[in-house]
Amino acid sequence: MVDKSKIFWFLKKFLPRFDLFLLLSVLFFTLLNIVFLVIASQKNGFSITDPDICFHFAVKLLFDAAFFLFAVLILKAVFRIAFVPALYVAANATLAVADILLYYFGNTLVERAHFALITPYSVTSFVPWYGFVAIFTFIFTVFAISFFCIRKIPKDNLFKQSVFWLLICMLLNWLNISASSLFDKDERFDRVITGFRNAQIYYVTQNQWLDFMTDVIFPALGSTFKVLTPVTEKFVGDYRLFSEDFTVTNDFSPYRKTIDSLGIDLGKKDKEPLDAGEYSRVIYIFTESLSLDALPCYNRKIKGDFANRFFCRSDIMEQTFTNLVTSGSPTLQGLTVTFNSHPNYNIQEPTGHRNSLPKILKKQGFKPVFIRSASKFFANENLIFQNMGFSEIIGREDFFADENLKKYIYGWGLEDRKLYEQVIEYIKKNSGEKLFVSILGTDTHPPAGQMKYLHLKYPAAPKTENIKDKAAKLWLTSVDRMDLDIAGFIENLDKEGLFDDSTLIIISADHSCPLNNVTAKIPGHPRNNLAKIPLIFLSKRPLPKADFSTRADQTDIAPTIVHIMGIEKPAGWWGESLFAEKRNGKTIGFDKKFLYFSDEKSTKTINTEKPADTSEEEILNLFNTVFTERRP
Repeated sequence: MVDKSKIFWFLKKFLPRFDLFLLLSVLFFTLLNIVFLVIASQKNGFSITDPDICFHFAVKLLFDAAFFLFAVLILKAVFRIAFVPALYVAANATLAVADILLYYFGNTLVERAHFALITPYSVTSFVPWYGFVAIFTFIFTVFAISFFCIRKIPKDNLFKQSVFWLLICMLLNWLNISASSLFDKDERFDRVITGFRNAQIYYVTQNQWLDFMTDVIFPALGSTFKVLTPVTEKFVGDYRLFSEDFTVTNDFSPYRKTIDSLGIDLGKKDKEPLDAGEYSRVIYIFTESLSLDALPCYNRKIKGDFANRFFCRSDIMEQTFTNLVTSGSPTLQGLTVTFNSHPNYNIQEPTGHRNSLPKILKKQGFKPVFIRSASKFFANENLIFQNMGFSEIIGREDFFADENLKKYIYGWGLEDRKLYEQVIEYIKKNSGEKLFVSILGTDTHPPAGQMKYLHLKYPAAPKTENIKDKAAKLWLTSVDRMDLDIAGFIENLDKEGLFDDSTLIIISADHSCPLNNVTAKIPGHPRNNLAKIPLIFLSKRPLPKADFSTRADQTDIAPTIVHIMGIEKPAGWWGESLFAEKRNGKTIGFDKKFLYFSDEKSTKTINTEKPADTSEEEILNLFNTVFTERRP
């Protein structure tokens, strides 16, 4: 027979003992975790009834509780005093509350970039005096209670108890990684959607303390500690666009000399009104990676005749701005520059997209909507676009839920023609609202575009006599088919009565086609990432006269839109309206680590990591600054 006394001895010696303090602490932190996960679910569009969401959230709650117990016990065992573990409890509680607030207001966790926001301006502007009192009262109260209670934890067997909880953490981590593969296949989503979605699940279910330590305190040890995080990183992409050095201010005076020397429009608001009438519907069509020089009517070195249903139609060519260059690439960077009119796309997300076009239009009563072919979870863009001010983001997963659309979803996402059909249906259903609809297809995504159309019919591929490369021919064919689809979309809008006097349509690209082994085979196509893109404004009303060859860049697009609509331009925007009577003719672009300022005569290139002199340092200070409106 088994000696029961030995079993009881083993349990008493090796299993942890729960005193009242530890139990209440775990319940307290679990409650904070639940609050955070509820907010994360709402922000990400997750449903707690989904088996994968429920599983990962449950593992996070258990893992965080076990890790908390491990940390408190090991700190008490090592230091033999209550002060250090009490500091940990207070710091952990503060971090938990900070993560709740950050995710509620901005969909992010505490990271290195946020500490750059701690400036006298940001502190005094956003935290009232009673806020500081509440913060320090909370920290001191948690520390004091923890210190008092941890002193009473018996010092015997602390190491063995902490090892027990560490083993529980490792077991939960192993269980989570092993079980994650079961959720890789979900009939509600295709594998592409699942991958991007899992990246966001990973992000919100990290252990907050381990993430803070590895991202802020000991970033070099990140790969070592990640083994303890409760969700596998296999689907995680590099989607955190954070800078460690930026400024938020409403004071232009320290930068005025640099602004004037560059000749940019920062700090200037007043433009002659255009008297173009009021618009209640703005439709912005973004083509994927469309360089102006991919169109034969602008690049005579391409020996072929295509894209003539829209872009190369004579009436459209007369309304096309033909000297507008890319300021940011790839897609998210280009869109961020376009919507924020600021060349530094890296600092817009951590500073809250303070001057974004969707937010400005929302204040004017518009509903900003982003409708795309690809997954809205791609590169965390559902959250980033939400932070920009979009009220609704519709993507691949929404279309995948429609059985009639599934067969048109493959490659990068829903085929462009079907995307445009869905946009028309959306506008019809919301015709009573003021809408700002941004549309992004994917059929022309490099390197070869949509190579086959399984269920849609198109005219024969265009003949390009001097292009022999197969991939180059495929990509230009996708450009021709995209051109046909845009022409059909605008025609259908008109037929449905949705292109009326109160509708403004904008057609451009997210960025030019980046340099790759396909564009290198297209004669006359630029060999850089910041090439020209087309920009077209269409309205039933006559638009003002303009110099369509004026030098411009993506920072000028948003100022042009608000100028047409009669809305005041934010002083923090870098660009100026293309319909302004006098323009400076300057362009700016940021690619990788280099910043480019160009005029008609020359280009100034600045290495953002190694400025050559004091003047370049001052330019970079301006480049790393977001300006807000001065308070009345």
